[in-house]
Amino acid sequence: MLREVDELAGRGPLRICAHVPPPGEPGGLTGLRVLLVADVLARVLELRGMPVFVRWIGPKVASADAMGIRPADVHGPPDQIVDVHSEPLGVHVTARAYEGGSGASVQVAEARTTVSLVGLEGQDPLAVRLLLLSYAHYEPVVLRADALDVARRRLARWRRAVADWSELPSKPMPADRLRPVRCELENRLGTPAVLGLLRDLETASDVPAGAKFETFVHLDRVLGLDLAREIGRPHYREASG
Repeated sequence: MLREVDELAGRGPLRICAHVPPPGEPGGLTGLRVLLVADVLARVLELRGMPVFVRWIGPKVASADAMGIRPADVHGPPDQIVDVHSEPLGVHVTARAYEGGSGASVQVAEARTTVSLVGLEGQDPLAVRLLLLSYAHYEPVVLRADALDVARRRLARWRRAVADWSELPSKPMPADRLRPVRCELENRLGTPAVLGLLRDLETASDVPAGAKFETFVHLDRVLGLDLAREIGRPHYREASG
């Protein structure tokens, strides 16, 4: 995927356009998922040193800020599909096949939820982000209450672990474990592979704590789960999940 993106960007910033479906379309979380995929793509590119310009087309998504999705550089109506410099966009992130012109497209599958997200700000909304990132962007997702509870506990446990590891000597990240994950990100935006690596590292006895810390913090630049949140805070106990 990113090889094609590199060609589109040339020497300038890559232009990413997230097309948010109108209210009432199937999948109550699909619009949020479109924005999340665009956010992850931008993070991956920036981690590789490429500047990006992100535009949102369509209605606002109220929960985007709570989910850690950075604001768009430009947010406009559907009939505006070029950026402020009147140059064509490079990548379109959509909930359906994009037929609007040149460039690449990333199609995002439907996302639904069986629980209300009202008042989620008080219950760690990044747990929803974690759940959505646990699936490939082209796979349909249904978020359920039990899975959301597990995600909340996992985030709390990982944050506490990162805080604990931060107090120990730093060590190099395990390159042999990172290599296939980076390939997944660059070829498929494979966030499930990233999360799988973090789950394995959490209990890996052959990886030093300092290496775990560096890896978790590095990969969180893509995941956006605020895993360093508890560094420097008093210790607490949280039920594991």
